[in-house]
Amino acid sequence: MKFSFDNFYHVFNRGNNRQLIFPLQRNYTFFLSKLKDILSEHCHIVAYCLMPNHFHLMLYLDETSTGLEIKSKPQLQVLEQKLGTLQSSYTRAINNQENKTGSLFQTKIKVIELSVDHASTCFHYIHQNPLKAKLVNDFNEWPYSSYLEYFNLSDGICNKEIAFEFLEIPKNSSSFFKLSNEVVVNEDIILKSSRPATQSGQATNIKHG
Repeated sequence: MKFSFDNFYHVFNRGNNRQLIFPLQRNYTFFLSKLKDILSEHCHIVAYCLMPNHFHLMLYLDETSTGLEIKSKPQLQVLEQKLGTLQSSYTRAINNQENKTGSLFQTKIKVIELSVDHASTCFHYIHQNPLKAKLVNDFNEWPYSSYLEYFNLSDGICNKEIAFEFLEIPKNSSSFFKLSNEVVVNEDIILKSSRPATQSGQATNIKHG
């Protein structure tokens, strides 16, 4: 199944053997800059959270998204190819930094296609990751997620208007904070339908919900 118009996607992966993928603080901001440079031209980034040994993204594609175009060789959509580029280019940078070789990530990026209802739940799940891991006690204490972009309505890499329109995310900061704490997430819904990427090494997406 390929990426398609008017759909949300949960994209995630973790370090190979659960190793750290952000060994230094500056690596988080470097990865975010790569997200913006590599992906934002081809899709809408709606939410993200970078954790010490894994990452979560929520992407949305519409008729303006060039990520749906097909590459001639190999027969991949642009966004499929760009997700592979994101991982491989970041891996090279970290291996150079740490004087290592080999895989930084698990081989395949996981991608789940989400209904709007599940996308709304997944949006909050992504932001809840640092609290569930007990890295912080409050959403505002973790600087490497899109939560602060929504809470402060600050500039960043996310297209917040999509979340406001389709996911009913409140623009008021206190309402947003309240909702973020109230949503109960069943992780089976968010993660268990994931499937590894194709043998080409690119992402496979799954219709869910």
